[in-house]
Amino acid sequence: MKLSKSSLWSAIVFAVVVIALVLVIIFVPNSTKNKNNPPSNASLSSSQKTAAIQAALTNFNKFFSLSTPMTERQALLQNGSQFAQIMNSEFSQLSSESPSVVVNSSSLTDASTLKVDYTVNLNGQPVLQNQSGEMLKLNGTWQVSDSTLCALLSLGGSVPAVCK
Repeated sequence: MKLSKSSLWSAIVFAVVVIALVLVIIFVPNSTKNKNNPPSNASLSSSQKTAAIQAALTNFNKFFSLSTPMTERQALLQNGSQFAQIMNSEFSQLSSESPSVVVNSSSLTDASTLKVDYTVNLNGQPVLQNQSGEMLKLNGTWQVSDSTLCALLSLGGSVPAVCK
């Protein structure tokens, strides 16, 4: 069977396209996997883990401190600008009750996620014990996850629209 030059050219182009697609299928998932999945905490040295936990917990405590300006609190919350109105309302209502948090335990699950078990105190007395939350390292800053704040807000009986 003899092929014309145009048929031969079409077959070559088709073969090149198929090879390119196969290469994309083989190699693209591996390259995006590394971008979307942070390195495991096993890749961190002991001192790096300690520093990460310390930085995350510092920001966790700052977020819940009344002395932290609201603009800084927003920067310490994942998608903080979306929560500005509800944060202003909730934190101003609590200002007379001296809210604070005590971290009971924490564990670094990967290089950018810290699980936190904590207690919320009002006027120095525990009111919400053994709450679970997480800190996420986003754009180089440890931030309280949206889900952590939403879990606390939902304890008030209704879930704010920003959490839905």
